[in-house]
Amino acid sequence: MKFPFLHILTLVLVMCSSLSAHAAEAKTAYKAFTANPDGRTAFAYLHEVAVHPRCANCHGVVEEGIHRPTVGDERSLHPMNISMLNNIRLSVENSEFVQTGNPHPVNCRSCHQNANSDEPGMPPGASNNLMPGFIWHMPPPTMAIPRDLSAQTLCQTWLDPAKNSFLAFRGGLEQMDVFKKEFIHHVKDDPLVRWAWAPGPGRTPAPGTHSDFVKAMKLWIQEGVPCPQ
Repeated sequence: MKFPFLHILTLVLVMCSSLSAHAAEAKTAYKAFTANPDGRTAFAYLHEVAVHPRCANCHGVVEEGIHRPTVGDERSLHPMNISMLNNIRLSVENSEFVQTGNPHPVNCRSCHQNANSDEPGMPPGASNNLMPGFIWHMPPPTMAIPRDLSAQTLCQTWLDPAKNSFLAFRGGLEQMDVFKKEFIHHVKDDPLVRWAWAPGPGRTPAPGTHSDFVKAMKLWIQEGVPCPQ
């Protein structure tokens, strides 16, 4: 009876070792980028941040045809049945963002204000003077972050102007000058992006640092926006 037991124990140990290796690998994208920054490691780090709950929760998921934000490190569906129907739409007037249309009576702004609460678990908030009037809201469904989003799919989405914003103005592979200007501005100045590294009490910040995230975006673009194969 010893041999079957030892055999099973060995298999369990091998499986655990394999799982640990995969878990460690998933957490090293930032370290790999800082150790050897190039287009490949830069995008791996960008993907690591994009799928982290601090970013992915706001981008949300599309399930059963409904685009909904998620919450917490486990990415549970947002409570109160919040969905894209509760979203706020913004436009630019005189170099400032303003709300447009008739917002839902219960919308993002009902709970998410200009700054984080001092208490853990309370609704977060973010704003800054770099993008005046730009407040908490959801991106379009085309920019949702599925729970299993691959780096390759993320790369293709970012480079598709029909998917990377509410309006097709951020450029893409055919308009790299526009893409570079808009995406670097987005990751550098957007208060919601910057919030990911200062999410308030009780929340795990995104991997690495905001400044390194901006560096990674610049390097990835500089090296020709290589997508993972």
